[in-house]
Amino acid sequence: MTSLMPGRTHVLEADTADQFRTAVAAAPDEHCLAGVLDACLRPLVYSRHHWLVYKGEYRVRADLRSAFESCRQRDPREWDDEEADLMLSLFALDTASTGLDDLVDRVDSAAVREVLHARHALYTGVVAPAERAPDGLLALARRVEDLRPVVQRTHELFSVIDGRAWFRTEGVLPQADIDTERLTPAVHEVLVEVFGQPAGPAASDRLRAATRTAVATDGDSASVLRAVMRAALADPVLRADHVTLTCPMGDMLDRPHEMTTSDAFFTETQLRDGIELGDYAEQLGHESTDQLHRTIRARMLKLKRGAIRSLYGPGCLQGQFVEKHGGHMLFRNEDAHYRGHKSIGCSSGGRASFALRHATGGAEQVMTPMIGDFRVVRMSHDEDQTFTAAELPQVIRYGEWLRVVVEETYRLGAVLRTDAPSPTA
Repeated sequence: MTSLMPGRTHVLEADTADQFRTAVAAAPDEHCLAGVLDACLRPLVYSRHHWLVYKGEYRVRADLRSAFESCRQRDPREWDDEEADLMLSLFALDTASTGLDDLVDRVDSAAVREVLHARHALYTGVVAPAERAPDGLLALARRVEDLRPVVQRTHELFSVIDGRAWFRTEGVLPQADIDTERLTPAVHEVLVEVFGQPAGPAASDRLRAATRTAVATDGDSASVLRAVMRAALADPVLRADHVTLTCPMGDMLDRPHEMTTSDAFFTETQLRDGIELGDYAEQLGHESTDQLHRTIRARMLKLKRGAIRSLYGPGCLQGQFVEKHGGHMLFRNEDAHYRGHKSIGCSSGGRASFALRHATGGAEQVMTPMIGDFRVVRMSHDEDQTFTAAELPQVIRYGEWLRVVVEETYRLGAVLRTDAPSPTA
């Protein structure tokens, strides 16, 4: 077993709770110990809501946070076996950039090992089918972390969230299956109708041209974004009931750490023409279009403001991109247990997450993938209406086209919307 070295917690090797406890207790300085404890804390902060068995009882994240704090305040040699195993589990999850929400039913090192073996099999199935998983838990966690960017060169990763199952899994999509060069007929039609854009150039060129026209005419690019969102609603593959786009407005790109107010974000939702919210009144708790718009807007702004605070503010997640905040997502049964999801009619759907580039001070900057967010939602509980992985590439296509419009707006020094949002925006 390799011991902790000063300032280098990543070389820690441990396969059992006892080995981990011994290694942490032997930390040569306070910096090493603090690094290990910060790593153990991060999964408790960035993971989604989850119930897991610890010490024989189901616990929520707040309970596990209390258990962690108890360990942090004591000498590691005083941790009992279950506490040491919890800390090892958290450290391994952080090493692999994986969340508690991937665990099934319980939090312990055996459960973490199962998840990481599954993730290793998924990744090596893409890049190295003959590779054998490392034996050690932390070696396995590091290998999963190393494989992820290799897979992402040719594939898009996405989360699969099932509200009834209470745990997350991951899938991969070949980038070759996501055609962003050709516009869908629905997007082509709205561009011709609204902006008179002829067929011919690449999709990105047409969208940038439409954006320049909109900014020159209106001072913002809202009309282009809304046109693409309308096209998504009309898309026969997506069959969406409502779609929502959220991303920075564009007037605070030089100080993203200050994007903690509602005015800092463009957040708009469009509903399918002819949808009868009365059909979903029991699910929503109302049948008001205005209230649905307001509720979705409030939820999205809360998510993005929180993500900005985590990314740019002080604390253990500063500068960290985590799955809770970003990444493509396929979600099902989202309203099975959580009142917030019921109130926005979110049964199943998909999310495209995209990074946003802009120039500040003459240098290109990139805001992490959690900052751009396009969601497609179906409200029906009918099995034949459940969103599938085969439909997710279409969501990602629209997300990429929206990204092109947003980045062109930033390049022009404009904002996404100059007017105040209406109650139904």
